[in-house]
Amino acid sequence: MVNNKLNFKIYFLIIFFSSSLYSQGNFGVNIGINDDNFGSIENLKTKIDDYNLDIKNSTGFQFGIFTEIDLITFYIRPELNLIFSKSKNASAIQNNESIEIAEHSYKSSDLQLPIIFGYKVLGPLSIFGGPSFKYSLSESSNFNLDEIKDKYSVSLLLGSRVKIKSISIGLRYERGLNSKEVLIINANGVNLNDANVDLTTNKLSLNISYPPPCASKKNTSESLSSMDSKNDLLSWWYPFINGIPWCLYFAQR
Repeated sequence: MVNNKLNFKIYFLIIFFSSSLYSQGNFGVNIGINDDNFGSIENLKTKIDDYNLDIKNSTGFQFGIFTEIDLITFYIRPELNLIFSKSKNASAIQNNESIEIAEHSYKSSDLQLPIIFGYKVLGPLSIFGGPSFKYSLSESSNFNLDEIKDKYSVSLLLGSRVKIKSISIGLRYERGLNSKEVLIINANGVNLNDANVDLTTNKLSLNISYPPPCASKKNTSESLSSMDSKNDLLSWWYPFINGIPWCLYFAQR
């Protein structure tokens, strides 16, 4: 019952935030792919470091909405994103005279609220950084892990982007500021001697964003015409955006 009330408050916040973006006028859609590098097995006493394991990082994706406040040389860009991440890690362990391989796969979905502060360096190039606040919506692992009590986390987000007309292409690196190590209770029969799984955010992402065209006008009549055109465009997105949190809410009940 408590979790349902908490989820309801979170989804209400999403609706309020998306409504605020709609009213601001500088609204856009953000999509991206992630190179996730987390979920590694730590604190292993019998790990074989030089053992060849052909395990590659997994790719996740994200999508969301944003608004951007232009301050001539600087800009502020709050976003609201849904992030789907997955990772795969493996370690070789020496148990007596045999070698065992522990493979860990992990999936998660998070609600992310980054607040980005950008600086326009030269022409279309800018650099940015800022805090990223996340709330965990779901988690799954092939290991039996200890309960993850803290659903909230804070990360530092750094990156750069190139903006050509209305399209922005950016590269981001995100690293968690609060450590998130979880005790492994059972690793599918492999004895890991009280090892942990490191779930601290550590990802590289490539993002593309596209705001609806909304050129600034010099006189009132042109501004009103622009506003009508913009509202026609946003009316397509507004029901979809507000439908997302409700679908998630009822799906988790």
